[in-house]
Amino acid sequence: MTTNEARVRVDYEYGRLREVIVGGAYGLYPDVAKAVWIEECQKILPKAEVKKALARSGKDFKEVGKYDRLECENRELIKILEANNVKVWRPTELSVEQVAVNFGADYVRTNGFQFVYARDPIAVIGEQVIELSMGSAMRRADILAYRTLLMTRVKNSNARWFAMPGIDYCGAFAGSYDKTRFPALEGGDILLLGQKILVGTSKNPMVGSSPLGVAWLQSILGPLGYDVEAVPLQDQFLHLDVALSIPRPGLIIACPAAFCNGVPAYFKGWKVIEVSLEDAQRLAVNGLPIDENHYILGANGSEKWERIAEALSAAGIEVYFVPFENHNEDGGSIRCATHPLLRD
Repeated sequence: MTTNEARVRVDYEYGRLREVIVGGAYGLYPDVAKAVWIEECQKILPKAEVKKALARSGKDFKEVGKYDRLECENRELIKILEANNVKVWRPTELSVEQVAVNFGADYVRTNGFQFVYARDPIAVIGEQVIELSMGSAMRRADILAYRTLLMTRVKNSNARWFAMPGIDYCGAFAGSYDKTRFPALEGGDILLLGQKILVGTSKNPMVGSSPLGVAWLQSILGPLGYDVEAVPLQDQFLHLDVALSIPRPGLIIACPAAFCNGVPAYFKGWKVIEVSLEDAQRLAVNGLPIDENHYILGANGSEKWERIAEALSAAGIEVYFVPFENHNEDGGSIRCATHPLLRD
């Protein structure tokens, strides 16, 4: 029998969290003059955040003072997790030169990389740990930061650990890159409801998961009894977890305007805490359940999403706030920065 320390398993978004990865703080901003996908990616950020990102073109996170601010926010998040008896794992941060050894200096300097959002390079679904092929060219190197952790935590566990087919990113130089030509998946698009798996597919051609990625995941998980459903999103949304969160059974936080075909039918009859398109883009939805009675929200500057917190409190859910403005300005919040390895 596998011991609890060696187990890896996540079945639901809201199961009692036991172990989680919290992302790093290092990265390199892309060269906005050369990265052909920049214009499309700007759609997923509020205008004020786009201006900041453009000003940081080609600079690493330490050069612009970003590293220390991100790590300060990570420490506050870790305090809350550890106070709730959650074991925290961290990635190994690599230098620009180390990443370039794997992907080439031209690619790295053009498209950048970051190790901040632990949610996206892998997916833990049941007892499967899948290294994903990410639709975003900037995120190609993410997995490098998590390999040592996976070797330590997953290799000798009960989990099946494997990688999906790779993506040809050559078009990221030529101006012809389109994620829909490849099986692309990013962890922020994948929400777990037992044997039902929802996967967001943004209409944005440069970022996020693709229909071929959803089909690949169904081919892998279908024989295990899973049903994988694509959830099309408007092009200003990067991932499904920016539009939908599931704090507990019967309750969701959702932005109806984000969905091309409406809120998924799975949630018919559930209580919905509705969020506007503008607030969803500012990451009001991107929280993390610790269990069915505790939930973490990221505070974006002066905005603490009081209306959402009040609705959760009225449902008997205690809400923790973490200052997360520096994560938010690059398009991610609490769920983006974390990846559960074990939930009861």
